[in-house]
Amino acid sequence: MLTLSQRERDRLAVLHQVKRGLITASRGAELVGVGARHFRRLRRAWGREGDGAVVHGLRGRPSNRALPAELRAWALERARDPLYHDFGPTLLAEHLGRDPVAPGTVQAPTLRLWLIADGRWKPSPKRARHRRARPRRAALGELTQWDSSDHPWFEDRGPRCTLIQMHDDATNRLLMARFVPRDDGAVNRAIAIDYLKRWGRPVAFYTDKAGHFGQWTRSVSPIPLEEREIKRTESIIRRALDELNVALILAHSPQAKGRIERDFGTSQDRLVKELRVAGISSLEEGNRFLEEVYIPYWNERFAVEPAEPQDAHRPLPAKANLDALFAETWTRTVREDFTIRNDNRRLQIPKSQARGVRPGHKLTLERRLDGSLHYRFNNRYVELEPVQDLPKARPLNRHPPKAKAPPAPQPPKPRSPPPKPGPDHPWHRNGKLFAKPALIARLRSTPAASRPALPTPSASGD
Repeated sequence: MLTLSQRERDRLAVLHQVKRGLITASRGAELVGVGARHFRRLRRAWGREGDGAVVHGLRGRPSNRALPAELRAWALERARDPLYHDFGPTLLAEHLGRDPVAPGTVQAPTLRLWLIADGRWKPSPKRARHRRARPRRAALGELTQWDSSDHPWFEDRGPRCTLIQMHDDATNRLLMARFVPRDDGAVNRAIAIDYLKRWGRPVAFYTDKAGHFGQWTRSVSPIPLEEREIKRTESIIRRALDELNVALILAHSPQAKGRIERDFGTSQDRLVKELRVAGISSLEEGNRFLEEVYIPYWNERFAVEPAEPQDAHRPLPAKANLDALFAETWTRTVREDFTIRNDNRRLQIPKSQARGVRPGHKLTLERRLDGSLHYRFNNRYVELEPVQDLPKARPLNRHPPKAKAPPAPQPPKPRSPPPKPGPDHPWHRNGKLFAKPALIARLRSTPAASRPALPTPSASGD
């Protein structure tokens, strides 16, 4: 039985109208949407073969551009491998394309259809959401997005760690990436130093409100929250970037820095699987993989061309000391004997180093990322000599209080019987008590029960 589509039925109706002379052949060609020559060939074929002439000749036959069946069987067999159990169609197609024993090349859309038909991939419906687009910056180095992600990057093969990434906003290039054991101020200062040495000074960094970047806070006060003054907490990173004339922008929400958040979503899918395929399970191997493989792969696959070709990164100042700028600092006061006290030690300023230093002046102490301690007076570093190790301050209560034994339980004191009302008590009537028994029991427990009744005045006024 011949089954026709709606389009083929419409063509057949036009052919019948032309045959009956209701419309001309040129008008029929316009209604069908083909040229005049093709419509003449269609009419001749319809005269020879009947209504089956409007059916396409390739119906029921495989496409001439169909991929070989052995390629489909091989691709589905690789998709069933536990190594690729959670690979998406795009990433799996890239890996299959790099396989040297592949019988052919398959594109991601075709592989996606194969996986859906095989039940190995379930398409997720995408809901349209209203978003306000923020245009990218014009040039490389105008804005660098800086964020971290705590994730099981090595799955169950290695320790859980944090990945810190720096993406350029204009080009989506991955400029810096590093695995660290934990996300704290020291590792972020170290990666900032490496970034500045490699790329120079960007115009601005864009990151979240982690404590090592600084926050906007409101003081505790009885004043309503919306009326309190907002103060910015300083941090080592912000102080160093201010010295280098680099802006630090803090995002108010994860959605505000959505580009790097989406990039982390891609890395949490692709990078985890790439590390699994490469058999990497340690931080050292992972960082080497990032530098040699993943960063070049990302920039080739996902980077875009900027609106302006120039690089907005600026060179570092000639006298900039990044180790000193990103060091932890605090101050100590010079005493009358030209000593300072730090960490339970007295340190002497030698006479050769005391130029310009007077008692009461402040010395700045710098603890750098390598653990070394440096002493600075204004812009000059001085060498100090240890004089004495001081004993650590002891707590005021040197001897802890002795534990007191719990007091022995005391036997309950016997309760004295309640006083009985006297014969002249107003409760008595004709020599008998007339109050309620429950009320009597409650009132007998009070001292008022033993008080004599007040005399009542007589009717005659005596």
